[in-house]
Amino acid sequence: MPAIKPPTVSKEVSDEITRAEGMHNFILANMPDGFVSDTDVKIIVAALFSLTLEHHGAILHLLKAGQFDGSAFALVRPLIEAAYRAHWVYACAKPDIVTRLKNGEKVEPGLINMATEVEKKNDAGGIFASIAPHIKVLHGYTHGGLQQMARRFGATGDVQPNYSDGAKIEAINATTAHVVMLAIAWCQIVSTDAPDKEPRSKAITEHYMKIYPVPAVSETTAP
Repeated sequence: MPAIKPPTVSKEVSDEITRAEGMHNFILANMPDGFVSDTDVKIIVAALFSLTLEHHGAILHLLKAGQFDGSAFALVRPLIEAAYRAHWVYACAKPDIVTRLKNGEKVEPGLINMATEVEKKNDAGGIFASIAPHIKVLHGYTHGGLQQMARRFGATGDVQPNYSDGAKIEAINATTAHVVMLAIAWCQIVSTDAPDKEPRSKAITEHYMKIYPVPAVSETTAP
């Protein structure tokens, strides 16, 4: 297969990456310095939050490179799933389930069911439940399905990544929103303040609303 020059990252995508990196770095700067690991819930959520942040940074890094778009899209579902699992563990899982999960058992009810339970528990206005129509698309991106195969050819038939700017921007904004939601929850989980009084989560919320003045996501990447 001949070597093909990677496509140039457009200004629109580059600007969105820069904006998302700014939000990512703001979250890192506003995280609590430490936390008391006195419950299994905190330990599990801490690990999942760390993983979610890492996936987000990797997605932005891969898209910025201009030649690893497929790999970036493959990480969207793992990021969302890790975030949802964290919300579910904190808000919905019973103590015995948390213990079994920490011991390595597969006890989660699946992504859709976790989303439904978290949505109901938090009365989140449809934010979590809205992922349902997009599961197959996310699955295809992660596991080399049609969504990936169809985007391996250029306009002239050359074998190379061919992902639209719109899809890239959607992926950036969707994953950033999930990181923000989990960061807010994490600050509240480890704080002794009431959720509506917790200063770090408030700062993250305000900063997000400042740089994303209009809701930036429809929940996940386009097909």
